[in-house]
Amino acid sequence: MGASSSDFVHVIATRLGIGIYDEAWFDYRLSLFESITLPSMMAQTSRDFTLLLGVDKAMPPTARRRLDAIAARADNVALTEVELKSDFKRAVTTWSTKRAAEAGAECVLTSRLDDDDALHAGAMERLHGEIADCMSDGNRFGVFSFNMGTMWIPSERRGYTRYHDSIGIGLSILEPVGECKTVYAHPHRNIKQRVTPRGAYVRSIEGAHPWWLYSAHSISDSDTGNRERHDRIINHKYGYHVDDDMLANFGLDVGMINELGLISEPRTKAPTKFLSLRAVDLEKKIKRLRDESRGRPSTLTRWRIARLQRKRRAAGSGIVQL
Repeated sequence: MGASSSDFVHVIATRLGIGIYDEAWFDYRLSLFESITLPSMMAQTSRDFTLLLGVDKAMPPTARRRLDAIAARADNVALTEVELKSDFKRAVTTWSTKRAAEAGAECVLTSRLDDDDALHAGAMERLHGEIADCMSDGNRFGVFSFNMGTMWIPSERRGYTRYHDSIGIGLSILEPVGECKTVYAHPHRNIKQRVTPRGAYVRSIEGAHPWWLYSAHSISDSDTGNRERHDRIINHKYGYHVDDDMLANFGLDVGMINELGLISEPRTKAPTKFLSLRAVDLEKKIKRLRDESRGRPSTLTRWRIARLQRKRRAAGSGIVQL
């Protein structure tokens, strides 16, 4: 007998601008989220999940108001606020295990999804079917990946099909509630190697059509600033136009995607590759000072923390060239 939704809770966790304080960055990034990520989640044929957005407590006010309005369109979106980037993993674990306790579920299924990517409208239904097979055999610990997808440039509707056996988009892990660390506890590229020795159930989801759309643009966390990836997509030997039918498979609205093409991609002051890791060393120093003071920081310690916080905010500001 397969698993039912009461056997597990499903949380799709997305980081959205944690550590970013540039309104211009959010202008374009929220357009991508609004046009690509959220529609693909709302179009899922199985919506027995929560899209959990991790946001910065100090997110710029204009961006936060816009995000709140966008998120209000869906009834299965929740926000969790964090101060530091390194707080996100714990926040997802805390939120997910609390949700499981409320539902009386024995397991937690967590999935990764960036705020500019999309999943095929049938992806969650397929994933939940795989979870049923996994749990029907008595397994309560497993990792699942969607291996085929399309690298694309949304503004130009050009892409090519790629195979990746552990890409972050839709990558998921099933864990007993008491052992929940979430999918973010492991680097996505080697999560299978990490969990296989523990006896994990491993499932690769493939097939004849792309399961995901991976967005390439100027403020992507993997953009090097040299247009190499852009040119590779545009000129790929097996590249193709991402047509209206393909967009429909992901629940995307043709009009909204075409509007992205009318918005100029932001020009950045420096490449945004590894932007999500920027200022991590400053965060570690802040945490270390707080731990050393044991909740009773001296005047000098408070001054040092405030100085580090100013540097951290500066690192997340002025990303886009106005």
